[in-house]
Amino acid sequence: MQSLATSNPDNEATPPAPVARAITEPDFSGTPQPIGQWTERAGFPHCTLGVYVSIHGFAGVVVEIINQSIKVQSPDGDAQRFNANRLKTLFAPPDRTMPEPQMLSVERPSRVAASRPADDETELPPRVHITEPDFTAPVRAIRVYAGQPDFPQCAFGKHVDIPGYEGVVVEIVKGSIKVQSSTGAIRSYNTDTMRKLYGAI
Repeated sequence: MQSLATSNPDNEATPPAPVARAITEPDFSGTPQPIGQWTERAGFPHCTLGVYVSIHGFAGVVVEIINQSIKVQSPDGDAQRFNANRLKTLFAPPDRTMPEPQMLSVERPSRVAASRPADDETELPPRVHITEPDFTAPVRAIRVYAGQPDFPQCAFGKHVDIPGYEGVVVEIVKGSIKVQSSTGAIRSYNTDTMRKLYGAI
């Protein structure tokens, strides 16, 4: 009789006893937990016994574990068996080496984007158009402005006389000025050419 008493603790320490257990009255209360939350645990699959789980859309309570297979019973009474090793493979944690190439691809557009504002900053200020030019202002020869260091900005809005044409500088575009006459006609003049022709006079 003493030998039976000493053998019981040994039997309790061995895993076959809990493996053979089965739940006859599953508890479906609460929300099914994704099986992926359990596959990474050291006690899987035994730790899922009695747990309300969800596996690829199939929800139920783990009512039995036999070897490396779990039996899941749904609230409707349907039951399905799942291989524990396959579940570990399917729900393995994501590979953390994948985001590295994505980080490199994110850096490349940022360099391109960083170069664009520099170009835009040089174009935005000059792209101002005067919609109502003042033709009553005194007319001055273009050479008055072409020789100044801040040309063509200093000529913006001025009533100028360019040999053969008279009008108001209504817009400065990168590399050129637009001059509108009193009749509404608009001509473009290259600023570098204007400096060479009239800046030294």
